[in-house]
This record gives sequence, C-alpha cells and structure tokens, in this order.
Amino acid sequence: MAKQSISIWEFLFSGGLLSVSLIMILIFFGIAAIVFFAQKLYALNRENQVDPYLLKNVNDLLNDGRIQSAVDFCRRDNSPEARSVEKGLSRLGRPVNEIANAMETQAQIELNSAEKNVGFLATLSGAAPMLGLLGGILILVSTFGSLSKTETLVAQNILAADFYKALAPAAVGLIVGFISYIFHNILVSKIDYMLMKIQYHTNEFLDIINKPS
Repeated sequence: MAKQSISIWEFLFSGGLLSVSLIMILIFFGIAAIVFFAQKLYALNRENQVDPYLLKNVNDLLNDGRIQSAVDFCRRDNSPEARSVEKGLSRLGRPVNEIANAMETQAQIELNSAEKNVGFLATLSGAAPMLGLLGGILILVSTFGSLSKTETLVAQNILAADFYKALAPAAVGLIVGFISYIFHNILVSKIDYMLMKIQYHTNEFLDIINKPS
C-alpha cells in the first residue's frame, strides 16, 4: 500500500473554521512580528552608528573654547550618544552633579525610545503558543464530544483525522512564539549595547570636563 503524504497546505487549512481562523490569526501575528523586527533592527543599527571620534572632537573643540561648535557637531552626528553629550554641553558651567543628572535623564529618554513597542514581541512569544494550544484543545474537545454518538470504527477514523488538525494551530503557535522570542532577544541585546555606549560616552565626557586644567 502506497503511503499518502499530507502537504503543508492540507495540514494547515484542512481543519474546520476554528482551526483555520486561529492559524490565519497566528500567521498574521507572525508576519507582523517579522515586519516590526526588521524595522526596529534597522532603526537600532542606524542609531548605533556613532562617530568613533565624537569625544575626541568634542574635547578638542572645548579646549579651543568653541562650545557652540561642539554642540553643532553633536547635532550633526545625531546619535543617542551625541544627544547625551549635547545635553551635557548645554549644562556647562553648572555643578557636575547637575550635568550628570541631565545626561542620565537623556540616556533614559533614549532607552525608552529604543524600547518602544519591543514588548509586543515578548508578549507574542508567550501568547502565540498558548493561543495555538487553546485552539488545538478546543478542536479535540469538539471531536471527543461527537465520538460518543458514533460507532467505534468510525470514531477511530474521526479521531485520527481530527488529531492532526488539532496539531496545526499548536504547531503554528509554537513557530510564531519561537520566532518572536528570538527577535525579542536580538533587539534587547541591541538596546543593551546602545545603553552601554551611552553610559561610556557620559562617563568619558564627565572626565573631560573634570580633568585638571
């Protein structure tokens, strides 16, 4: 007897209305996760491109007494690190603690901006598998409810046919959840790297303005 293989299309969309509806919802969430990840990753990579000579140039301009030129240089760079340094430059002449607090506040603003909507992936990484599992359970509950009204042989055939249909939403949910989990961790690592660079530039700038004259 030749083996009958089941295509992916049949596996996903041969179930009932509930199964197909859940799978379509999960696929939509998966596409949304991919699009969001691509856009956010591009934005973070662009934000992480900072002039490696930012602090050196700022230091040289400050030594020449050209504070406004240093501010303009930071504005042209327009990276999170440059905006933090610019915030410090705008507070020059005030106590060092006030300058440090202003730069830390700017760092928090940059962090909040970078983290915006990233929680969507974290939520999806947990919700998608549960949604898929819920759909599979509901399909099996419906199947078992109808088994008591059928003959044994027919019941076995129904159970065998509906069992893989119940696996479809669960499988799609696990895939979407796994992808979202990976995407979330990648973005978090990018954000942590950006925050580390901001803190480094903040500390180095404070050292520059506190160095012995």
